[in-house]
Amino acid sequence: MPPNSYATRLAITICICALLAACGADTERFQKRAVDARAHETLSEHSRVFAKGVVKVTDQVHVAIGYGLANAIMIEGDDGLIIVDTMETSEEAAAVLAEFRKISAKPIRAIIYTHNHVDHVMGADVFAEEEDVAIYAHASTAHYVGRLLNKMRPVITMRSMRMFGNFLDEKGMVNCGIGPRQGIGPGSTLGYRPPTITFQDRLTDEVAGIRFELVHAPGETNDQIFMWLPDQSVLLPGDNYYSVFPNLYTIRGTPFRSLEQWYRSVDTMRDLHPHYMVPSHTRPVIGADNIERVLTDYRDAIQFVHDQSIRGINMGMTPDELTQYVKLPPHLADAPHLQPLYGKVSWSARAMFCGNLGWFDGDAASLQPLSRREQAQLMADVAGGEDNLAAHAEKALAEGRYQAALQLTGHLVQLAPENRKAKEVRVKALMALGEREENPNARHYYLTEALEIRDAFVANPVILPTPEFLAKMPMEGFFELMAVNLDPVASRDLEQRVCIQFSDIDRAFSIHIRRGVAEIRPRTLAEAAQMNFEIHAVADSAVWKEMLAKLRNPLLAMAGFEYKKGNTVAMVRFMKMFQPPKPKLPYEPYGQERAN
Repeated sequence: MPPNSYATRLAITICICALLAACGADTERFQKRAVDARAHETLSEHSRVFAKGVVKVTDQVHVAIGYGLANAIMIEGDDGLIIVDTMETSEEAAAVLAEFRKISAKPIRAIIYTHNHVDHVMGADVFAEEEDVAIYAHASTAHYVGRLLNKMRPVITMRSMRMFGNFLDEKGMVNCGIGPRQGIGPGSTLGYRPPTITFQDRLTDEVAGIRFELVHAPGETNDQIFMWLPDQSVLLPGDNYYSVFPNLYTIRGTPFRSLEQWYRSVDTMRDLHPHYMVPSHTRPVIGADNIERVLTDYRDAIQFVHDQSIRGINMGMTPDELTQYVKLPPHLADAPHLQPLYGKVSWSARAMFCGNLGWFDGDAASLQPLSRREQAQLMADVAGGEDNLAAHAEKALAEGRYQAALQLTGHLVQLAPENRKAKEVRVKALMALGEREENPNARHYYLTEALEIRDAFVANPVILPTPEFLAKMPMEGFFELMAVNLDPVASRDLEQRVCIQFSDIDRAFSIHIRRGVAEIRPRTLAEAAQMNFEIHAVADSAVWKEMLAKLRNPLLAMAGFEYKKGNTVAMVRFMKMFQPPKPKLPYEPYGQERAN
């Protein structure tokens, strides 16, 4: 099968996943764990899509494939270059730029972010060789980058590390479905730069003699854009097309992705009738008829899942029932550019239910469900005790009913977190499911969770950003993360007002702890001067950011603040309430105080 038939894209970002990987990390903890898992034949064949190299699309358009999770695209103009998407680390970006420089030595005049995911924006520093390089993006892109790097960073990072297989060796991690690997790790550097030119719907411009149009096209992300080069008839669709079944939902976690907006965005691209299409993942698609065929299939698959999910929902189906009901018709299910090597139809149907109706599945039993521990105890009681429940789990494993074994051991671990036998059965079930899974996201999640249980670690490494990276991040994001980290028990009887004033940027933030809630507001210096606070500290903005990012010792940092009111001891006591909670091991129950 030709490589083009199995191409892909990404979704990260992470992720976010990547999201935090700036510099130093706990290398021993982040070390790849070996896993005895056979690489699936389909995934091995799919790796051909990511053959490393720079592909010439037209005389002016080249795309670097296989250097990281995403592609970077170079457009050569009369007296300069445009770079579309910048890889996920500065190291990857430097490798790509070295290859681009073999083609052209012209200066880089502009950078374009197709969307906010880290594999598209974190190598910008390398390509921005001059400080005045224009960086184009949708008006909401900076907001979504900040969301990934601050408020949602802990959980998105942990789930991304599992989904992209960062802890797996080459036997476990064959490829990531939309790229050969997710390349952030110990020693990586993040080089994000905020956009300098933004727009809402459409923007037409010219750089280095290249005429282009940027169009807001929500799909894989809300800030997704595509780029159209009318003189060259080249479409750059970003991540709205990547030659495998799209991640209409990603298991690392994401805001709801509107399927209706996605397929309508694909229609907008189809209406251009491009002769060349260069996705930000996988390989280019050449020829107007070929592009029309794959884009039509792509949008039809997305609309089919949208329409049939709504149809099933209106029939009263639950999310579990939807996963059995919504199946692509054969001509789409068999299409090589719609294979489930990144997204899955079943995940998409579940997301449609939650995105349109919310969490309640319509079953009255779901209104006030038993706690996870109570459910586990009920299962044990029905089985005739924990020993009998364990015997059922072992029997399911022996019979090859791995999903059943996985679910039963989940109950056992809830009841007895130190039950070694239950964990052994669970690890074997996870490994078996992972070895048999073609979808790399699911495969990596199964195999990584098995390693976490076996080796007693959490796939959430401490990855430290550089001071230069932190300096580019808006201050609001740091306070957003503080608010969601407030300890509800330590603060439930507390009323306290604190001001953090930044002498170098003439800004201040008030924090009002009000019995379990931290109301945080930006303040002008004049406003702050007129308000009453129990603590009023004056700090340098860089020191504050680096303290929260664990680049500075917090005690020493707070001792260096100037206090208009209060003192270091009071400040340390106050900040202790915002300590991030430690992540738990997979299926490890929370303590009783948390359950309450």
